[in-house]
Amino acid sequence: MLDFHPLRLEDLPKLRPFFGYSGSRICDTTPGTVFIWRDLYKTEWAVYDGSLYFKVEYPGLGPTFTLPLGGGRPEHFRQIAAYCCRREMPIQFYPVPKDELERLQEFFPNSAALAERDNFDYLYRAEDLKYFRGKKLSGQRNHVNKFLKTYGTWTFRPIAPADIPAVKDFLDRYAARWDKGAATFHEDIAKTHEVLDNYQTYDLLGGMLLVEGQIAGFSLGEIIGDTLFTHIEKADRDYEGCYQMLVAQFAQHFAHEGVAFINREDDTGDPGLRTSKLSYHPIALLEKFTVTVEEPCAFR
Repeated sequence: MLDFHPLRLEDLPKLRPFFGYSGSRICDTTPGTVFIWRDLYKTEWAVYDGSLYFKVEYPGLGPTFTLPLGGGRPEHFRQIAAYCCRREMPIQFYPVPKDELERLQEFFPNSAALAERDNFDYLYRAEDLKYFRGKKLSGQRNHVNKFLKTYGTWTFRPIAPADIPAVKDFLDRYAARWDKGAATFHEDIAKTHEVLDNYQTYDLLGGMLLVEGQIAGFSLGEIIGDTLFTHIEKADRDYEGCYQMLVAQFAQHFAHEGVAFINREDDTGDPGLRTSKLSYHPIALLEKFTVTVEEPCAFR
Protein backbone atom coordinates (compact mmCIF):
# COMPACT_ATOMS: atom_id res chain seq x y z
CA MET A 1 0.00 0.00 0.00
CA LEU A 2 1.34 3.41 -0.97
CA ASP A 3 1.98 5.85 1.89
CA PHE A 4 3.01 9.29 0.63
CA HIS A 5 5.09 11.85 2.52
CA PRO A 6 5.91 15.50 1.69
CA LEU A 7 9.24 15.70 -0.13
CA ARG A 8 11.97 17.42 1.90
CA LEU A 9 15.51 18.34 0.97
CA GLU A 10 16.83 15.93 3.59
CA ASP A 11 15.22 13.09 1.59
CA LEU A 12 17.57 13.62 -1.35
CA PRO A 13 20.52 11.43 -0.25
CA LYS A 14 18.36 8.37 0.43
CA LEU A 15 16.23 8.77 -2.71
CA ARG A 16 19.04 9.61 -5.14
CA PRO A 17 19.86 5.94 -6.02
CA PHE A 18 16.35 5.43 -7.42
CA PHE A 19 16.96 8.00 -10.16
CA GLY A 20 19.45 5.65 -11.75
CA TYR A 21 16.48 3.55 -12.88
CA SER A 22 15.22 6.29 -15.18
CA GLY A 23 15.55 5.26 -18.80
CA SER A 24 14.21 8.56 -20.07
CA ARG A 25 16.00 11.71 -21.21
CA ILE A 26 13.23 14.06 -20.02
CA CYS A 27 14.29 16.44 -17.27
CA ASP A 28 11.42 15.51 -14.93
CA THR A 29 13.10 12.25 -13.90
CA THR A 30 16.25 13.90 -12.54
CA PRO A 31 16.96 14.68 -8.87
CA GLY A 32 17.57 18.34 -9.68
CA THR A 33 14.20 18.97 -11.32
CA VAL A 34 12.23 16.96 -8.76
CA PHE A 35 13.77 18.67 -5.73
CA ILE A 36 14.05 22.21 -7.12
CA TRP A 37 10.31 22.32 -7.92
CA ARG A 38 9.08 20.15 -5.03
CA ASP A 39 7.46 22.97 -3.05
CA LEU A 40 5.73 24.73 -5.94
CA TYR A 41 4.26 21.41 -7.09
CA LYS A 42 3.59 20.04 -3.58
CA THR A 43 5.54 16.88 -4.36
CA GLU A 44 5.05 13.82 -2.16
CA TRP A 45 6.93 10.52 -2.28
CA ALA A 46 6.47 6.88 -1.33
CA VAL A 47 8.69 3.82 -1.58
CA TYR A 48 6.95 0.49 -2.03
CA ASP A 49 8.49 -2.85 -2.96
CA GLY A 50 11.73 -1.30 -4.17
CA SER A 51 10.19 1.43 -6.34
CA LEU A 52 9.96 5.19 -5.80
CA TYR A 53 6.61 6.88 -6.46
CA PHE A 54 5.96 10.63 -6.73
CA LYS A 55 2.60 12.37 -6.42
CA VAL A 56 2.66 15.92 -7.72
CA GLU A 57 0.15 18.76 -8.05
CA TYR A 58 0.88 20.47 -11.33
CA PRO A 59 -1.07 23.70 -12.00
CA GLY A 60 -4.39 22.91 -13.65
CA LEU A 61 -4.02 19.14 -13.27
CA GLY A 62 -4.52 18.40 -9.59
CA PRO A 63 -2.98 15.25 -8.08
CA THR A 64 -0.79 13.58 -10.67
CA PHE A 65 1.63 10.63 -10.64
CA THR A 66 4.95 10.49 -12.40
CA LEU A 67 6.07 7.11 -13.72
CA PRO A 68 7.73 5.34 -10.76
CA LEU A 69 11.45 4.61 -10.65
CA GLY A 70 12.48 0.98 -10.21
CA GLY A 71 10.53 -2.27 -10.35
CA GLY A 72 8.05 -3.24 -13.07
CA ARG A 73 5.37 -1.16 -14.76
CA PRO A 74 2.31 -3.48 -14.31
CA GLU A 75 2.84 -3.54 -10.55
CA HIS A 76 3.34 0.24 -10.53
CA PHE A 77 0.07 0.73 -12.38
CA ARG A 78 -1.81 -1.60 -10.05
CA GLN A 79 -0.52 0.20 -6.95
CA ILE A 80 -1.50 3.62 -8.27
CA ALA A 81 -4.90 2.37 -9.41
CA ALA A 82 -5.56 0.89 -5.96
CA TYR A 83 -4.49 4.15 -4.28
CA CYS A 84 -6.84 6.22 -6.47
CA CYS A 85 -9.69 3.71 -6.14
CA ARG A 86 -9.58 3.94 -2.34
CA ARG A 87 -9.86 7.72 -2.61
CA GLU A 88 -12.43 7.73 -5.43
CA MET A 89 -10.22 9.93 -7.59
CA PRO A 90 -9.23 9.60 -11.26
CA ILE A 91 -5.71 8.54 -12.16
CA GLN A 92 -3.53 11.11 -13.87
CA PHE A 93 0.00 10.44 -15.07
CA TYR A 94 2.37 13.24 -16.04
CA PRO A 95 4.85 13.49 -17.62
CA VAL A 96 4.65 10.32 -19.72
CA PRO A 97 7.47 10.10 -22.31
CA LYS A 98 6.39 9.04 -25.77
CA ASP A 99 8.26 5.71 -25.53
CA GLU A 100 6.27 4.81 -22.38
CA LEU A 101 2.85 5.83 -23.71
CA GLU A 102 1.95 2.61 -25.51
CA ARG A 103 2.76 0.41 -22.54
CA LEU A 104 0.73 2.56 -20.18
CA GLN A 105 -2.29 2.66 -22.48
CA GLU A 106 -2.16 -1.10 -22.98
CA PHE A 107 -2.69 -1.44 -19.22
CA PHE A 108 -5.31 1.35 -19.17
CA PRO A 109 -7.05 0.89 -22.56
CA ASN A 110 -9.72 3.53 -21.91
CA SER A 111 -7.26 6.25 -20.95
CA ALA A 112 -6.92 9.59 -22.73
CA ALA A 113 -3.53 11.06 -23.65
CA LEU A 114 -2.77 14.73 -24.31
CA ALA A 115 0.54 16.41 -25.13
CA GLU A 116 1.21 20.15 -24.81
CA ARG A 117 3.99 21.70 -26.89
CA ASP A 118 4.90 24.17 -24.13
CA ASN A 119 6.15 21.29 -21.97
CA PHE A 120 8.40 19.53 -24.50
CA ASP A 121 12.09 19.33 -23.57
CA TYR A 122 14.77 20.47 -26.01
CA LEU A 123 17.40 17.79 -26.66
CA TYR A 124 20.71 18.62 -28.37
CA ARG A 125 23.82 16.77 -29.45
CA ALA A 126 26.53 17.55 -26.95
CA GLU A 127 29.04 18.14 -29.75
CA ASP A 128 26.77 20.76 -31.33
CA LEU A 129 26.64 22.85 -28.17
CA LYS A 130 30.34 22.51 -27.44
CA TYR A 131 31.60 24.15 -30.60
CA PHE A 132 28.63 25.40 -32.72
CA ARG A 133 30.13 23.87 -35.85
CA GLY A 134 28.42 24.01 -39.25
CA LYS A 135 26.26 26.48 -41.13
CA LYS A 136 23.10 26.00 -39.07
CA LEU A 137 24.88 27.08 -35.88
CA SER A 138 26.84 29.95 -37.44
CA GLY A 139 24.71 32.49 -35.59
CA GLN A 140 25.65 31.05 -32.21
CA ARG A 141 29.29 30.77 -33.28
CA ASN A 142 29.26 34.45 -34.30
CA HIS A 143 28.03 35.42 -30.84
CA VAL A 144 30.88 33.45 -29.26
CA ASN A 145 33.41 35.10 -31.58
CA LYS A 146 32.00 38.52 -30.67
CA PHE A 147 32.46 37.67 -26.99
CA LEU A 148 36.04 36.53 -27.56
CA LYS A 149 36.93 39.69 -29.50
CA THR A 150 35.27 42.02 -27.01
CA TYR A 151 36.44 40.52 -23.72
CA GLY A 152 40.07 39.60 -23.75
CA THR A 153 40.38 38.41 -20.17
CA TRP A 154 37.82 35.73 -19.42
CA THR A 155 37.73 32.34 -17.74
CA PHE A 156 35.29 29.53 -17.13
CA ARG A 157 35.77 27.19 -14.20
CA PRO A 158 33.80 24.88 -11.93
CA ILE A 159 32.12 26.54 -8.96
CA ALA A 160 34.03 25.81 -5.76
CA PRO A 161 32.54 26.15 -2.25
CA ALA A 162 34.53 29.35 -1.75
CA ASP A 163 32.76 30.87 -4.79
CA ILE A 164 29.24 30.42 -3.41
CA PRO A 165 28.88 33.86 -1.76
CA ALA A 166 29.92 35.64 -4.98
CA VAL A 167 27.57 33.50 -7.08
CA LYS A 168 24.69 34.27 -4.68
CA ASP A 169 25.44 38.00 -4.94
CA PHE A 170 25.35 37.72 -8.73
CA LEU A 171 22.02 35.86 -8.49
CA ASP A 172 20.53 38.65 -6.35
CA ARG A 173 21.59 41.28 -8.89
CA TYR A 174 20.17 39.16 -11.70
CA ALA A 175 16.85 38.70 -9.86
CA ALA A 176 16.51 42.42 -9.10
CA ARG A 177 17.09 43.34 -12.72
CA TRP A 178 14.98 40.70 -14.45
CA ASP A 179 12.16 40.21 -11.94
CA LYS A 180 9.15 39.03 -13.97
CA GLY A 181 6.73 39.12 -11.05
CA ALA A 182 5.68 35.51 -11.71
CA ALA A 183 5.49 32.88 -8.99
CA THR A 184 7.66 30.52 -11.04
CA PHE A 185 10.36 33.20 -11.41
CA HIS A 186 10.52 33.83 -7.67
CA GLU A 187 10.50 30.10 -6.91
CA ASP A 188 13.32 29.58 -9.40
CA ILE A 189 15.41 32.27 -7.70
CA ALA A 190 14.64 30.96 -4.21
CA LYS A 191 15.49 27.39 -5.13
CA THR A 192 18.67 28.45 -6.92
CA HIS A 193 19.71 30.02 -3.61
CA GLU A 194 18.77 26.75 -1.89
CA VAL A 195 20.94 24.77 -4.31
CA LEU A 196 23.88 27.08 -3.65
CA ASP A 197 23.32 26.98 0.11
CA ASN A 198 23.21 23.17 0.01
CA TYR A 199 25.76 22.62 -2.72
CA GLN A 200 27.07 19.30 -1.42
CA THR A 201 23.59 17.88 -0.79
CA TYR A 202 22.33 18.70 -4.28
CA ASP A 203 25.64 17.55 -5.78
CA LEU A 204 25.02 19.35 -9.07
CA LEU A 205 27.66 20.30 -11.61
CA GLY A 206 28.28 24.03 -11.51
CA GLY A 207 30.35 26.33 -13.66
CA MET A 208 30.80 30.09 -13.83
CA LEU A 209 31.95 32.45 -16.57
CA LEU A 210 34.11 35.39 -15.46
CA VAL A 211 35.15 38.52 -17.33
CA GLU A 212 37.98 40.57 -15.81
CA GLY A 213 37.48 38.53 -12.65
CA GLN A 214 33.76 39.38 -12.36
CA ILE A 215 31.01 36.77 -12.67
CA ALA A 216 29.15 37.19 -15.96
CA GLY A 217 27.05 34.04 -15.71
CA PHE A 218 26.75 30.57 -14.21
CA SER A 219 25.08 27.24 -14.93
CA LEU A 220 24.03 24.29 -12.77
CA GLY A 221 23.15 20.82 -14.01
CA GLU A 222 23.72 17.10 -13.67
CA ILE A 223 24.42 13.98 -15.70
CA ILE A 224 21.98 11.06 -15.79
CA GLY A 225 22.93 8.25 -18.17
CA ASP A 226 24.17 9.69 -21.46
CA THR A 227 22.60 13.12 -20.97
CA LEU A 228 23.77 16.35 -19.36
CA PHE A 229 20.79 18.30 -17.99
CA THR A 230 21.04 22.08 -17.69
CA HIS A 231 18.73 22.99 -14.80
CA ILE A 232 19.78 26.57 -14.04
CA GLU A 233 21.41 29.16 -16.30
CA LYS A 234 21.80 32.85 -15.45
CA ALA A 235 23.88 35.43 -17.29
CA ASP A 236 24.36 39.17 -17.58
CA ARG A 237 23.13 40.20 -21.02
CA ASP A 238 25.28 43.33 -20.90
CA TYR A 239 28.14 41.05 -21.96
CA GLU A 240 27.58 40.45 -25.67
CA GLY A 241 27.51 36.74 -26.50
CA CYS A 242 27.54 35.82 -22.82
CA TYR A 243 24.77 33.23 -22.98
CA GLN A 244 26.22 31.48 -26.03
CA MET A 245 29.65 31.43 -24.40
CA LEU A 246 28.16 30.02 -21.21
CA VAL A 247 26.32 27.27 -23.11
CA ALA A 248 29.47 26.25 -25.00
CA GLN A 249 31.77 26.32 -21.98
CA PHE A 250 29.36 24.38 -19.76
CA ALA A 251 29.11 21.70 -22.45
CA GLN A 252 32.88 21.56 -23.02
CA HIS A 253 33.67 21.23 -19.32
CA PHE A 254 31.00 18.75 -18.27
CA ALA A 255 29.82 16.75 -21.31
CA HIS A 256 32.69 14.28 -21.08
CA GLU A 257 33.06 10.91 -22.81
CA GLY A 258 29.83 8.95 -22.56
CA VAL A 259 27.65 12.09 -22.55
CA ALA A 260 26.13 12.31 -26.01
CA PHE A 261 23.19 14.65 -25.38
CA ILE A 262 22.27 17.82 -23.54
CA ASN A 263 18.74 18.51 -22.29
CA ARG A 264 17.98 22.22 -21.87
CA GLU A 265 14.46 21.62 -20.57
CA ASP A 266 11.24 23.20 -21.87
CA ASP A 267 10.30 26.76 -22.84
CA THR A 268 7.04 27.02 -20.79
CA GLY A 269 5.41 28.62 -23.83
CA ASP A 270 7.51 31.80 -23.51
CA PRO A 271 7.98 33.15 -27.08
CA GLY A 272 11.43 34.60 -26.43
CA LEU A 273 12.68 31.47 -24.73
CA ARG A 274 11.27 29.32 -27.52
CA THR A 275 13.06 31.37 -30.16
CA SER A 276 16.30 31.13 -28.20
CA LYS A 277 16.13 27.37 -27.68
CA LEU A 278 15.20 26.70 -31.30
CA SER A 279 18.17 28.80 -32.44
CA TYR A 280 20.50 26.15 -30.99
CA HIS A 281 18.89 23.57 -33.33
CA PRO A 282 17.71 20.72 -31.12
CA ILE A 283 17.83 17.22 -32.58
CA ALA A 284 14.52 16.39 -30.88
CA LEU A 285 11.66 17.85 -28.90
CA LEU A 286 10.91 15.31 -26.19
CA GLU A 287 7.14 14.94 -26.00
CA LYS A 288 5.44 14.61 -22.63
CA PHE A 289 1.90 13.33 -22.29
CA THR A 290 -0.76 13.70 -19.63
CA VAL A 291 -2.67 10.43 -19.39
CA THR A 292 -6.03 10.35 -17.58
CA VAL A 293 -7.91 7.25 -16.40
CA GLU A 294 -11.46 7.96 -15.25
CA GLU A 295 -12.24 4.58 -13.60
CA PRO A 296 -9.31 3.50 -11.43
CA CYS A 297 -11.26 0.76 -9.64
CA ALA A 298 -11.46 -1.28 -12.84
CA PHE A 299 -7.69 -1.88 -12.84
CA ARG A 300 -6.78 -2.94 -9.29
